[in-house]
Amino acid sequence: MNDFLQYIIQVIQGIAKEVMFAVMMTVGVWVLERWKPAVTDPGFEGRWHNVKVFIFLLIGSAFVAPLLNRCAQLLPSISVLERTVPDWQSKGIVGGILATLIYAFIWDFFQYWTHRLEHKFSALWAFHRVHHSDAYMNASTSLRQSVGGALIGFFLAHIPTAIICGGNTVPYLGSLILFSGWGYFNHANVRFSLGPFTPIISGPQWHRLHHGRDARYHNSNYAAFFPVIDLVFGTLRLPKKEEWVETGLQDDVSPQRPLKQSFVSWRNEGALSASTPHAHTPVTPLELHDR
Repeated sequence: MNDFLQYIIQVIQGIAKEVMFAVMMTVGVWVLERWKPAVTDPGFEGRWHNVKVFIFLLIGSAFVAPLLNRCAQLLPSISVLERTVPDWQSKGIVGGILATLIYAFIWDFFQYWTHRLEHKFSALWAFHRVHHSDAYMNASTSLRQSVGGALIGFFLAHIPTAIICGGNTVPYLGSLILFSGWGYFNHANVRFSLGPFTPIISGPQWHRLHHGRDARYHNSNYAAFFPVIDLVFGTLRLPKKEEWVETGLQDDVSPQRPLKQSFVSWRNEGALSASTPHAHTPVTPLELHDR
């Protein structure tokens, strides 16, 4: 009983820590978003809504954490990279940066295909659509995920990456920047362009196209970090100079309350059918480049 109580206390402390960090990041980026917003700012209410979705996501994740930890324990003790190139991970600052970039690229490859499948198949889209239902995308939109969507990402992106790279590849700072911080930057409602670096690294204007409400923006920009992955697989769409699109879903019938968005994202609220994924209109690679 004492062990169970201690576990509950640790879970609550962990959730509180994650929520505090999320609030700090959301508020911090909000300063930039208010200074130079890309579109109409959603205000406090919209951000608080996404934080509540995140809280329920953390609670749901805590329930399945023992299962996920068990799955992680079943992974090979030696990664594919360690078997094929034993000395691939050098020490020092340069080695840490290199390891972070390699891990991020491999993870983004699997994330790309997981993300693309989520937009292609209705069964997966039912869990992912919550993230796209934010009509006023901002930094806090990165928190707007369903429990089912998080599990899909864990098994289809994180597990394969761990098999190839190992579980302790990324230095803490690199992990913090990529997997805890980049999402806030990527979804920020800020009129900021990376200019000539847009095809190299993802940014808020480039990723905003992926969240575009209009069908002509669908089927593009699935990568989280490296747009070159979209380029290789024919889904790259570069933004025009002053292109800041409206976000959200047309005819959105997904759940609107945070609790439902986290746990029962597949349920429809309304008369329209939401079985069709976000990728309504097929777009050829040529079309993606000519706009």
